[in-house]
Amino acid sequence: MDDVLPELNAPENMRVAYKQLQQLYGETNIPLVLGTEEHGGRTDMVQIEVGIDQMMLCLKGNYHEVPDKYTDSSPFFVLAHEFGHIVAHPGKDAVYWVEGAKELPVEAHQRFRWMNCISDILVNWTVITGTAVEQKQRASIKRQMTNGWRAGQFVRRCASKEGFARHKRLLADGKLKDNRYKPPNGLIGQYDNHARGNPYEPTPKTPFYQKHLGHGRGEQYYPPINYAVNKNMDKMWRTVVMRKDVGSLKRGSKQVVEGTKTYDGRVNTEDFEPIKEYKIGSEWVSTRYCNPACPQCGSPAPTIWDNWWKYTTQEQKQAEIKTYGTWRYLLIQMFAMEWAMAYSSVIPYGSEPLNRDTGKKFIADIASDMDAVMRSR
Repeated sequence: MDDVLPELNAPENMRVAYKQLQQLYGETNIPLVLGTEEHGGRTDMVQIEVGIDQMMLCLKGNYHEVPDKYTDSSPFFVLAHEFGHIVAHPGKDAVYWVEGAKELPVEAHQRFRWMNCISDILVNWTVITGTAVEQKQRASIKRQMTNGWRAGQFVRRCASKEGFARHKRLLADGKLKDNRYKPPNGLIGQYDNHARGNPYEPTPKTPFYQKHLGHGRGEQYYPPINYAVNKNMDKMWRTVVMRKDVGSLKRGSKQVVEGTKTYDGRVNTEDFEPIKEYKIGSEWVSTRYCNPACPQCGSPAPTIWDNWWKYTTQEQKQAEIKTYGTWRYLLIQMFAMEWAMAYSSVIPYGSEPLNRDTGKKFIADIASDMDAVMRSR
């Protein structure tokens, strides 16, 4: 199969969202292609390419108990972020990228990684606030983009090989509802353009998204722990595994979360947003020390936020930086800065007003944890 496929290989909701965004941003000549590598989204200002990981977020059939406002908005934010690179910062001026990167005071081989992190913060602000669209469309686009952005960061993802195998086994044992693709006039689990004589075997002509839809075929998505606590969901939906020893809680042990707390002290909120602590038994424990489990198979199912803010040992952190570079530190800060942006402009931070001071307050509230992340404390 080619590394890049035409847009018909993407799910229908993604294709519909793309056509709407083409009109909204006035970029009807920019085509969508689907990459078969797991690299997120990207644009060369000529076309927009979305990889497996971002396409997966648009497969609504893989979501479980996640509110519709998040699942419906995911494809819009995934695609709008790439349009944002075209219409906002840095625009279509490739010279800006080259000259701007040269000014960054970091190692030459890391400059474009750093430039991309900085650009992502500005692009996400532009997209979420609807800055690049007409005033009359801004209110609706804010809601949709904000919810899509939140979903991308805070849905739990059962995405490991272990998880795939467990879901496939549970499905075969009849313990899970079959959510695989069902072709018109076919049966669940079959494919379009399938192999001759075997409708359950795909071919290179089978639309790419169909191969990743359903238990055992693609990653499965669940609401974050705080949502499960707020809705008083079964303990399997509130289970975490300890990343390190914390008091009487031992590393590797499974624990059930009874309460949650945001960085400004709100308890048991349902919104998809940064959570500071979990209540386990009688103790409040940093979420950084806990790894959420898949509610259906028990495998690790962290969120994107968990992945970047989790506790790691000094040795693990140094190995990560040696492999990927110091831009990883900047990306950790990017998450905090983005939420400072959101709390100051589009998402209420408790009862605080939507202004710059509220963004500064969030930075102050999360500063200790951000320092701990980068120092492996």
